[in-house]
Amino acid sequence: MKTQAKSGGARSSDGRKDVWNLLGQALVANRHLSDAKLARALSSVEKTREPLPSVLIKLGLCSEDAVAATLAEVLGLSHAKLSGTPRIQADLAGLRPRFLLDSNVMPLAVEGGEVVLAMADPLDDEAANAVAYKTGLQVRRAVSTRSDIRAWLSAIKPGNDIAAVDEPTVSVSDTDIERLIDLARGAPVIRWVEDVLAMAVEARASDIHIEPERDHVRVRMRLDGAMTAVNLPVAGTPEALVSRIKILAKLNIAERRLPQDGRIRTAVRGRDIDLRVATMPSLHGETVTLRLLDQTAAHLDLPALGLSDHARARLIEAFAKPNGITLVTGPTGSGKTTTLYAALRHLMSPQVKFMSVEDPVEYEIPGVSQIQVKPEIGMTFARALRSVLRHNPNVLMIGEIRDLESASIAVEAALTGHMVLSTIHTNNAPATVTRLLEMGIEDYLVASTVNAISAQRLVRLLCDTCKRPEPPPQAMQSRLAPLIGNAFNTHWCAAAGCEQCRGTGYKGRMSLAEVMAMSPAIDAAILEKASESRLRSIARSEGMLTLFEEGVRAAAAGKTSLAEVFSVIGMDLP
Repeated sequence: MKTQAKSGGARSSDGRKDVWNLLGQALVANRHLSDAKLARALSSVEKTREPLPSVLIKLGLCSEDAVAATLAEVLGLSHAKLSGTPRIQADLAGLRPRFLLDSNVMPLAVEGGEVVLAMADPLDDEAANAVAYKTGLQVRRAVSTRSDIRAWLSAIKPGNDIAAVDEPTVSVSDTDIERLIDLARGAPVIRWVEDVLAMAVEARASDIHIEPERDHVRVRMRLDGAMTAVNLPVAGTPEALVSRIKILAKLNIAERRLPQDGRIRTAVRGRDIDLRVATMPSLHGETVTLRLLDQTAAHLDLPALGLSDHARARLIEAFAKPNGITLVTGPTGSGKTTTLYAALRHLMSPQVKFMSVEDPVEYEIPGVSQIQVKPEIGMTFARALRSVLRHNPNVLMIGEIRDLESASIAVEAALTGHMVLSTIHTNNAPATVTRLLEMGIEDYLVASTVNAISAQRLVRLLCDTCKRPEPPPQAMQSRLAPLIGNAFNTHWCAAAGCEQCRGTGYKGRMSLAEVMAMSPAIDAAILEKASESRLRSIARSEGMLTLFEEGVRAAAAGKTSLAEVFSVIGMDLP
């Protein structure tokens, strides 16, 4: 059944801005707001990119009821003042309370094939479309307050259709919310969060970790894969800091018992930054992890990854094939997704259709139709992939092959003429073949569809300012010599430490990759059910350099240290 959300359609940021301007003017005209307070609120909207209604309420400039009533008037929608006990119909049993809570929406009734949906933000097309998709009904939007919606949700009793899903009910105290908002609104807290973000961006950190302990808050950043303490006195209580971040990420600040995930998009020091936010209850309060997604990473090409010429050439050879699967494997945080994005940039052409299915979409890539997986509304990897194939992309990027279903769809796509790029979790390239077979993919399908497998790791680069020459002991050099060959002179160096690298001796990271290009010999070995060691032996005889060999060569060239290679990859001496 074709469904849609009425009074919707994707709205541009300019469209929302027009609505906020009309809302502000109406609030001033109705004497709910002064011109000065409106100017203050609009300034905050520009900085935080939050909806004007949320800003007005958070800053205490206008009552929720006045905002909801005026917004309904501006948009020509009904104003739903919720009272009494919710009466949920069976048609809506598929809607999860957690989704309704996170989206600040509440179904009120089904009338004439439409679901009447109370919304705190009636411009939230994503929530309205999700309800339409899940119920199979058109959505008629109505405006209500966030407090009323949450009060109704907390009133849903077990046994009601909508509460049939095994999820906790949520009770929210308005007084508690106001107290948390007041804490988060303090100037020192706002300034501290801004300063920490600026420090992280300047240091090119990948994560910020806020960890409350018994008598203090520990704040650390992950720099080039290593945790480093943040030397910035904490302003405010842990509760205030967490509440401030939750407000920015549009999370429920009153919910401190359950993990929450959100996202912040902001500008720091002139750079557009996306942050993925995760909160988790712990013994002494909520821990918060912010993962920085620097949008400049979306513009990296293959040479910028730091791959060796050998590894890059083997990948480019795989990308030159018209169809088939190229897999990038490695542990979490090894740069797999960044490599896939660089591959998309390498392949980019106006004559080619690119699509991706991701969870989550980490970076926006111009020219690629990127689809975000949303399991809570039934948009799983498998469902999205089946739909994407009907759009006939030339190149399909799958964020991760997780199970037999996603692996089967990737194989089907490759067999029907598509190029597929994806990631998978294994320790090395030959082990990926074993993993696919264990998932249930037939050996002949693996042999006929996979073009190349690249296992990669990230190692830290030595700081050019302070690195010092330090060859390994002669006995070690003798053992490493066969791995290096006579291709170049060695420049073994070690980490020292200076102001430029914050005393670590390292600055930046590079990718190491062992790229196993499939061949008739490897295909035959797969069909013979050869062991990983046999596949590895064949691949090496055909020119594959292992991760350890790539690492030793990078160390011999003075790019990283031998100690770093041993730490990340281990010792695989002949």
